[in-house]
Amino acid sequence: MDNRDEYGQPLAHENASRGHANMKLRSCTIGVSLALVVLGLTGTVAFADGYRARAGYAVPPIANWTGFYIGGNVGGAWSDVEWSNISLTGERFNNDVSGFIGGGQIGYNQQLGNIVLGIEATLSGADLNRDFRSIVPTINFSTDVNTIATVTGRFGVAADQWLFYGKAGWAGAQVEFSGRNTVGPDSFSFDDWRNGWTVGLGLEYKITRNVSFGVEYSFIQLDSDDHNGLTRLAVPFTLRDHDLEIQSVTARLNLQFYRDEYRAAPPLK
Repeated sequence: MDNRDEYGQPLAHENASRGHANMKLRSCTIGVSLALVVLGLTGTVAFADGYRARAGYAVPPIANWTGFYIGGNVGGAWSDVEWSNISLTGERFNNDVSGFIGGGQIGYNQQLGNIVLGIEATLSGADLNRDFRSIVPTINFSTDVNTIATVTGRFGVAADQWLFYGKAGWAGAQVEFSGRNTVGPDSFSFDDWRNGWTVGLGLEYKITRNVSFGVEYSFIQLDSDDHNGLTRLAVPFTLRDHDLEIQSVTARLNLQFYRDEYRAAPPLK
C-alpha cells in the first residue's frame, strides 16, 4: 500500500508516527544517559572510601595495612603515684586515681606478608587528679597528670582484616605536684615533665579498606626523681623517690592512606 499522496510526499499520519518514534528514541537516549550518570555517581560514592583504582592498577585488598594513618582515641586511665618521703611531714605518699584519657595518633605501617611493622606517635589529654590527706590534719597533697605523649615501635601479625600487635618505646607526661597547709596559710606547687617508657598490646579490625577500629592497652612507667623547693613562706621541702605509673585502655579509630603500589598483572598473550 502506497503511503504517499499524489505529489509523492508521505501522508500526515505517517509523519506523526515517525515524529512519535523519534521522540521515543530521544527519550530513551536521555533516560540511558541519566542512568549512566546515576551509575557513575553511585560508583563515585562507592569508591569514595578508597576503592577506586587508577588505570593500569588493581583494586587493593581490604586487608592490607601498609600506609600512613591518622586517628583518635578515647578511654579510661588510672595512675599510681608515690614518693618515699616528703620532708614537710616525714611521711610516705601514695595516691591511686582513675579518670578520662583521650587524644590522637599518627603513624605508618609496613606489611610484609602477615607481619606488620610500624611506628606511631600519640598525644593525649588526661584527667588524673586527686587529693591526699596528710597525717597532719591541716595539710593536703595532690597530683595532676594532664598531658601524656608517646613514640613507639609496633610489631604485629595480620590475619585478613584483623591485626594483633604489641608496642614499646618512649613515654612522657606533664605532672603537677602541690601541697597546701591551711594554717599559715602555706603551699607549694610545681609542674614537671617526666620521661620514661611504655609497652602495650592492641587489636584492630578493618571496617573498610581505609577505616579501622581497635582497642589498646598501655602501661607507662616514668623515671623516679627527687624534687627540692620552697613553699610560699620560704620553707624548704624535699620529695624523695617520686614514682609514677599510668595504665590505660582506649578505643581507637584510624583513617589509613594508601600508596599506588597495587599494579595489576599484565594480560596474558
